[in-house]
Amino acid sequence: MSASPILLRLHLLVILAFLLFYALKAALLLLNRQEQLRALRARTRVADSLLGFLILLTGGVLLGQYPGPTPSWLWVKLGLVLVLLPAAIASMRRQFKPGVVLTLLGFVYVYGLAETGSITLRKPSQPATYATTPGLAEATATPDAEAPSRLAEPDNAQDTETALAAAAAAQDEVAPTDGLVQGKVLFLKNCAVCHGPDGRLGLNGARDLTKSNLTMQGRMYQVTHGSLSKKMPPFAGKLTDEQIQQVVAYSLTLQ
Repeated sequence: MSASPILLRLHLLVILAFLLFYALKAALLLLNRQEQLRALRARTRVADSLLGFLILLTGGVLLGQYPGPTPSWLWVKLGLVLVLLPAAIASMRRQFKPGVVLTLLGFVYVYGLAETGSITLRKPSQPATYATTPGLAEATATPDAEAPSRLAEPDNAQDTETALAAAAAAQDEVAPTDGLVQGKVLFLKNCAVCHGPDGRLGLNGARDLTKSNLTMQGRMYQVTHGSLSKKMPPFAGKLTDEQIQQVVAYSLTLQ
């Protein structure tokens, strides 16, 4: 399993643990059980600080690793965490009940953002940004599969045809050639965060590459220009034509 799914699960677990601790202390405060509240705060002071630090750390790393443009809900989530953490500490320390209730509701909303990947807390039709459900198979042809045979206006048409023929031949090869080895390295660096090392992860709505019906040309077009749903960012400019060809050739070996 790649590092990002592990960090994602840790991030969600940390938020949930912090939320549960804070909810318990809020309940004691609202019920005027001051002695029990003081005792709990004394026992969990270090844990609260550690959980708050881990929320910021894991959230920052996930934000930096997010593929493509950062969506607005992630910025909202980050901003809320930066505001809610000090506000929650101050409200609990002063035993300011309205502030505690408001920050508790804020943390519930933050957890909902992390789970759904939506400001409205509604999961999209495809798996949510932070959902690690298995990848979906492409049962029918998609517009991406009908990509044009030429990705861009080539400088040398013969060179382009040669590159496409080499990528097509790589689909039938079993031996790990140098191109496939380099393609695997590029795939693990740029694609495994959503597709997983075996092509089946399904993060961010990514398709199951082991069941995909995309042709070699369709895959090259999609990697170059991104998906029509805008979940997958374009890699034109980030990867060279040769590197895209190598990634596509390796992805075909996952079937």
